[in-house]
Amino acid sequence: MPEIVTELSQKYGCSGRTVYRDFESRGQWQPELQNVKNHSQILMRTVNRYEQIYREASVRLLTGTQELTQLGALNIMLKVNSKIYEIAVLPDIFNRLKELEEKAGKGVFVS
Repeated sequence: MPEIVTELSQKYGCSGRTVYRDFESRGQWQPELQNVKNHSQILMRTVNRYEQIYREASVRLLTGTQELTQLGALNIMLKVNSKIYEIAVLPDIFNRLKELEEKAGKGVFVS
């Protein structure tokens, strides 16, 4: 198990304790994710969390006195922007893909 924790913490840029805490508390958040009924509510929660992380990083960027702190904040801000973009674009891509799959299922050629 320590190898998995190490791999996940490196992949997601968090501490091993964070991985363990998420695993320990999965009984609270896992059922909610698996039984999503209101996708827009989950989407808004996710976007709000990313905005909160972005704001915190921007405060660190503006108030940080060390160059490495500022670079880390910029890195986080860049990652958050990327994630928010994915959230904004992915639903449209999935809808288009679903339409193409339906057309392909009907035998309609899609170019």
